[in-house]
Amino acid sequence: MRSAGFANDLGRFAIAVLLRLAGWAAVLRHRVRLRVHPLREARLRRRLGIDPSTGITRDLPDADAVAGKGDSVALTSGTAGEPKRVPYSRRRLAATRAVFVDGMLRLIATRRVRRPSLYVFSALAPDRSLSSLLVRERRAPPWFVLLQAPYRVQSDPALRELKGRYGATALRLLVLTLANPGMLYATNPSTLSAFLEEVERDWETVGALVRRVVRDPRGMPPGVRRVLRRLASRGSRDRLARVAGSASPLPITAWNPAFTTYVCWTGGAVTPFLERLGRRLPAPRFRREPMYSMSTETVATIPDYRRAETAFLPAAPGVVHEFLGESGAGLLGSRDLEPGNTYEMVVSHRFGLRRYATGDLFRVERFVGGLPDLRFVGRRGLGWSFTGEKLTAEQVDQALRMLETEHPGLREGRWLALFPSNPGGAALPCYRLVAVVADASGLPGGLAERLDELLGELNLEYRAKRASGRLGQIRLSALDQPRFLRRAAGGAAHPDSQFKFQPFYPRLWEQG
Repeated sequence: MRSAGFANDLGRFAIAVLLRLAGWAAVLRHRVRLRVHPLREARLRRRLGIDPSTGITRDLPDADAVAGKGDSVALTSGTAGEPKRVPYSRRRLAATRAVFVDGMLRLIATRRVRRPSLYVFSALAPDRSLSSLLVRERRAPPWFVLLQAPYRVQSDPALRELKGRYGATALRLLVLTLANPGMLYATNPSTLSAFLEEVERDWETVGALVRRVVRDPRGMPPGVRRVLRRLASRGSRDRLARVAGSASPLPITAWNPAFTTYVCWTGGAVTPFLERLGRRLPAPRFRREPMYSMSTETVATIPDYRRAETAFLPAAPGVVHEFLGESGAGLLGSRDLEPGNTYEMVVSHRFGLRRYATGDLFRVERFVGGLPDLRFVGRRGLGWSFTGEKLTAEQVDQALRMLETEHPGLREGRWLALFPSNPGGAALPCYRLVAVVADASGLPGGLAERLDELLGELNLEYRAKRASGRLGQIRLSALDQPRFLRRAAGGAAHPDSQFKFQPFYPRLWEQG
C-alpha cells in the first residue's frame, strides 16, 4: 500500500496543477460573463418570451406533462410540506453539475487550496433527490477520477456490501483515512456535523471496518483490496493502524490530516450546526466556505471569490432573475435592488419555469460587479396556524434560541425543533417540541412548559389561544438521530443528501 500511496499522490499532485490552471481560466470566464450578463439576460428574456404581461406563478408545471423520455424526476426535500416533483433531463443535470464544477474550480484557484481532492457527503444509497442524481454513477469511475473525487468509489458494489454490514459512517471513515482529501463538501452542515458527532460518540462501532482492514487485509474480498489500492495515499497505512489501535476517538487531524477546507450551506436556520462545526473544526486551521444558493427547482445564485468574503450573485447561466419587494407589488431587476432590503426571488429558465416565485427570501448585502450580493434569509410564509395564532418560523427560532441561552447544555449534542401536532380524539391541537438526543435522561426539566411561555411572550395571539383553551400545552418528544431524520425527511429522500434542519417544520407531526 505504501508504493500505491506514493504513486497515487503523484497523480493527485499532477491533477492539482491542472485544476489550478483550469480554475484561473474559470475565473477569467466568470469575469467576462459578469460584464456581459445584462446582454445575456436580455437575450434569454426574449427567447423565453418574458414580457410585462407574463404573470407570476407559485406552482410548478406538472412533472408528468413536461418530462421527456428518459428524464429523471427529482423530489424536493418536502420539509415545508409535500415534496414537489421536478423533471431533470441529461442536459439539465449536466448544466447543474457544470455550475458546481465551475464554482469549485474558482474556489481552488482563488483560495489557493493546497490539496484540492474533494470528498462529497452524498447519499450512499440511490434516492430521488437532486443531490443523488448529480452524483449518480453510470459506470465505474476511472483511476484518475477517484484520485480527485474519492467519494465516487462508494458506488462500487464491493463497498456497498461493506456499507450494509458496517454502516455509512464506518465506510466514510475508511475512505477519508485512505484518500486523505483536502476538501469536504456537504450540502447541509447537519450532515457533516452528524458524521463527526457519530465518529466521536460511537468510535468502537465506527472503527470496526478499519480494524478489519488493518488486522486481516488478505481476508478482505478482492474487489475491496483493489479499491484500497486505488484510494491509498502517503501515510494511509500508518493512519489506518493508528485508528485501529486507538480505544478512544481520534480527531480528524489524525485520520485526515490534509483536510483544510469545507464547503456547506450557511443560509437560513443552520446556525446550530455551524456552531458545532466551528467547535470541532476551528479557524484558522480549518476554513469554511459557504455554498451558493440553489434548490431543486433552480440555481439561484453563483459564488464570486474576488474578495476575502465570498459574494453570491444572481447570474446563474440560463436563468432570468427578478425580485418581489416586501410589499409584493411590482417586479424588480437585479440592478434595481437596494442594499439592506429583503426580496423574494422570481426565476425563469430554459428548462420550463416562467416567472416562478420561489418563496426564497434574500437580503442584499452590497453590490459586486454591478450585481447584488444576496444572502438567503428564509422562506416566505413558513408558518402555521391552528386557530388564528399564526405562529411563524422566526418566532419559533427566537424562542428556541432563548431556551438554549437558559440551558447552554442544549447546544451540544442535541437538536431542538417544533412541529404542529393534531393528536385527534379529545386532545386539543398543540405544538410538539422534539429533542433529538441519544439519551433523553439528560434533558433539563420543564422544557416544553418554558417554550410555551416564551412563544406566548413573542406571539400574543398564541398566548390568547392557549388561555382560551383552543390550543393545548406543548408536548415534548425525544427521538434519536436516525428516527428524527426519517421523520423530518418525510420519506421523500435519503437524509444524507436532502435533510435540512429547521427549527420549525410546518407539517403535522402525525404525517411523519
